[in-house]
Amino acid sequence: MRKIVVFGSTGSIGKNVLACLEEQRSNLSIYGLCANKDIKTLYSQIKKFHPRCVCVRDEKKAKELKKNLPKKIKLFKGEKGLEEFVSLKSDISFMAISGISCLRPLIMNLSNTKRIALANKESMVVAGNFILKKAKKCNTEIIPLDSEINALFQLLKKENKNDIEEIYLTASGGPLFNLKKNLKKITLKDVLSHPTWRMGKRITVDCATLLNKGLEVIEVKRYFCFSLEKIKVVIHRESKVHAIVKYKDGHLFACLYPADMKFPIWFSLHYPKRISFGEREFFKNNFSLSFLPLKLKDFPLFRIMLEAERRKDNALVVLNACDEISIDYFLKGKIEFHHLYKVMDYIFSNYPSFKIKNIEEVFFWDDWARRKTKEFLDKLC
Repeated sequence: MRKIVVFGSTGSIGKNVLACLEEQRSNLSIYGLCANKDIKTLYSQIKKFHPRCVCVRDEKKAKELKKNLPKKIKLFKGEKGLEEFVSLKSDISFMAISGISCLRPLIMNLSNTKRIALANKESMVVAGNFILKKAKKCNTEIIPLDSEINALFQLLKKENKNDIEEIYLTASGGPLFNLKKNLKKITLKDVLSHPTWRMGKRITVDCATLLNKGLEVIEVKRYFCFSLEKIKVVIHRESKVHAIVKYKDGHLFACLYPADMKFPIWFSLHYPKRISFGEREFFKNNFSLSFLPLKLKDFPLFRIMLEAERRKDNALVVLNACDEISIDYFLKGKIEFHHLYKVMDYIFSNYPSFKIKNIEEVFFWDDWARRKTKEFLDKLC
């Protein structure tokens, strides 16, 4: 019986993980569930899956949950509780905590699990070298859950990198691709209306600016050690092709599956085996595939992220923090959509450049950027 721990179980990815586990529970045991503060959803998950341990990062919400929690379930509360929770031994940890808040528990959990299925892209972007170094030391396998990166993991696992000419990541173009509006007239509803994927609000906003695709390009560089020049992005509105590998002789190999995160989750659960995954008739209905070149001038935040990677300093940490804070302001209605571009350009033009030498410096510059971003945005509110 393999022990599974799910971090971020109440979010979009976490819910999909549990939906997959519900399909096959014969040799899988959900040992622990971890959430930030959505105790209503967490309680329903507890009743269905009966974990041995539960962690709630928000201490106030943890106290509320404790009133209804069966005594046989161990409850971990707050940041200190999270540090204890990540020390639980498991066979697979699904790491679906959003944003930079995933980094510390991820680093700590590496020595306590055999495999991490990592849905969080920010940690790998800002601290990938530290993460991969510790994973190697702990002999812990990391499988990416991002649909495009997971597709590449499947395509590249047994291939010779020297034979590969280019890597192509696909991008839907997001909810604003064909929207003929001035940026100042874009509404929150416009931004959150993704045409193919159903996911968290922050990543949906990042899809609209294509900043998320910049993060994914950098993820590919971290995971597979390809140069930025070899990693391309093409617009593919249907979201059925997730990655393409082009070889020197001109042959292209693609990984296709529906726009459903359960597919990479199921793969990560059972890898290296291929286990039947319900009734999934991919060709049940007619469909077509189209591809368009990416026009860089239309997506300035994508270009900024790649430029930040080339600088090899603290820029990615700073920009990721800026993105998290500014999107939070946008989702709360404090700023308009076009302000996302304005604040990112300002922070990128005015941050002090320093080399990142250790994990603590990542958190230092993350904190610095959050303060500076709030100062700038509060003047716009």
